[in-house]
Amino acid sequence: MRACDVCRKKKQRCVTLHGSSSCLTCQAAGLSSCTFLQPPPPKRRATAANTKEFTSRKPRGRGPSEELSSVSPNSALDQELDYPKESILTKTLGLEKSRFSELIGPGGEHDSYLLRTAYARSGSGLPGNGDSATTFSGLLGSTMMRKVHENVFFQFTPDAEVSQSFRKDDSWDEVSVDDVESLVRPHGATLIKLYFRIVHPSFPILHKNVFIEKYNRTYREITAHLLAAVYALAVCWWSYDPDLLLQEKINEAALVRIAHRAVQDAIHRPRLNTIQAGLLLLQRHRNPLFMDNSWMWSFTSSLLGLGQHLGLHLDCSSWDIPEWEKGLRKRLAWALYIQDSFSALVLGRPCLISEATDWIVKPLESTDFSEGAGDEEASDQIGSVSIENGKVLFMELVSLSLITARMLRELYSVRSLAEVLEPQQVLAVAKPLGTDLAQMLKNLPEVLSLENIEPGKLCVNGFLHLALHATTAALHRRLLWAIQQSKSELDPQFVQFIRKMLRTRAHSLVQFMSHLRPEHMEAFWFFAAGGCSTILGGFLGLLRTTSITLEESEDLRNLMKEFEWQLRMKAKMSDWVSYTLTRLRALGWDEWKNSKIALPEPSLNTFSGNVKGNAEIFDGLSVEIEENGAISPFSNLPLSAAFIDLDNIMSWTIPDSNFSGYDFIPSEPT
Repeated sequence: MRACDVCRKKKQRCVTLHGSSSCLTCQAAGLSSCTFLQPPPPKRRATAANTKEFTSRKPRGRGPSEELSSVSPNSALDQELDYPKESILTKTLGLEKSRFSELIGPGGEHDSYLLRTAYARSGSGLPGNGDSATTFSGLLGSTMMRKVHENVFFQFTPDAEVSQSFRKDDSWDEVSVDDVESLVRPHGATLIKLYFRIVHPSFPILHKNVFIEKYNRTYREITAHLLAAVYALAVCWWSYDPDLLLQEKINEAALVRIAHRAVQDAIHRPRLNTIQAGLLLLQRHRNPLFMDNSWMWSFTSSLLGLGQHLGLHLDCSSWDIPEWEKGLRKRLAWALYIQDSFSALVLGRPCLISEATDWIVKPLESTDFSEGAGDEEASDQIGSVSIENGKVLFMELVSLSLITARMLRELYSVRSLAEVLEPQQVLAVAKPLGTDLAQMLKNLPEVLSLENIEPGKLCVNGFLHLALHATTAALHRRLLWAIQQSKSELDPQFVQFIRKMLRTRAHSLVQFMSHLRPEHMEAFWFFAAGGCSTILGGFLGLLRTTSITLEESEDLRNLMKEFEWQLRMKAKMSDWVSYTLTRLRALGWDEWKNSKIALPEPSLNTFSGNVKGNAEIFDGLSVEIEENGAISPFSNLPLSAAFIDLDNIMSWTIPDSNFSGYDFIPSEPT
């Protein structure tokens, strides 16, 4: 029997009485249960006398990382494929079990011309002969090269090389897959089902069939970091399984800790499952009292770096790899893009991905997903999620992240914050962004409406609408900043007009919160939900603290009270709501809401601009204002230039419950 961590540290026998969850030593120390987080101490290097015995013994609990420890490097070179030729995993790039791959860039130490020449001399043939998957060894002996497309090469290195290198200095303290499984036993299979029932449909970064096939053979075929990350996210829906509901919940904190350790280990020999595990860990909602934003941003940066290391930023549609891996790589790439965009939004950071120069991934299509309508499980279990709806949601979230990233680059980058200062400049930048957001909102499929709720199923659409509101609020916030800080003399009626539209925006986002039902709240929400809703609360606070009339101040104060009430009613339904309440209070919510506002001199008149055109100012997507209109924000700027499509960036409202989409004609604030 394996000794627990406490007994191992004390170097004594671990004795557990029948029916007890802790050994005698742990009981004496006041611990309720034993832990098995620390791996066994590293074994001494085999001597010449016992080398044969050492290499023939398969290490217990070591997953794919050590499967080549009993095979010499030279014999590994003879294995062209890591799986049998009939396996679904044959010729994969990022999913081999005993060696990892890395993209060889066009520059760096490798000369692409010399590499192609060496590849041709190795007998692999010239480009276009259909044999681009053949491998050939380099001078390092234990590494291999593989060509998957013209000028696209990958280098393969056995995991054993990394493990042996680290163990020379006794610096390798690896998490084993058995360490992970011991924390959830005997509930592992149930947690896997929960994950694929609730999380996977709207966050499809795994290939379900590959994962399940491996897991059904043995959990040891899944790497420790990915298995721990899947368990750590699935445990959030513990009560959604009738059998688990009757059991004591597992130690979630210990599971998360071991998952983080395992991912850090895996970075030294990265695969696609390293990216998958990292993204899953990032989806866990943060502690508002200890957010650890530095870790979140640096870990996101690390995953993006690993993604480039594995070639996820490239177009793999013509590579010589299985079709299902092409789809998996595209989904993973866009999941990284979503993570980058919304991390930058909620943390106030510049986007790390440069789409213009370093991103050529093709847009997602329905065929890029490994499951479809035919894979929907006919189950009486409550709390499942539609695969088809989740697929559409993920693609729309990619579209939104593209707009969000563009908005951050053009309005919140260091350069734009220094150069785009005046309201007319902000309006010029915001106009196309607002138009794109409006068109996206107008064209959302019916299945993504907030009202698309099926009996007994969770609705995953809430985050998409929340993220839309947050991106729009960030767009409007930048305009309000420009008005408040403008060095030009602005027309008071223009200012009042803008603020009236922003109040309409404020009403719509509070109304959105009131429309969220338990089916939305209990579903999977992406990591940025708490940050996005905090941005909405901050937008309300900004509007009130810059109020220009007493009536506006009171109206916004009432809106803030309603927003807070909606959050309090939903706080126990989802962690991100509790996060929002705590963060807003820490940032100054009470002061924004209750402080006495110093109102400006009563020089503003009630807005009654002489707006003319072919239609009402809010009808349609364009606004025509004649040059002799009464609301000119700048004395030297034509009105038509200032207000074209102004409604696009500030006029959306949430529908009543009997409507399926947003109303593009805003209602007046009440």
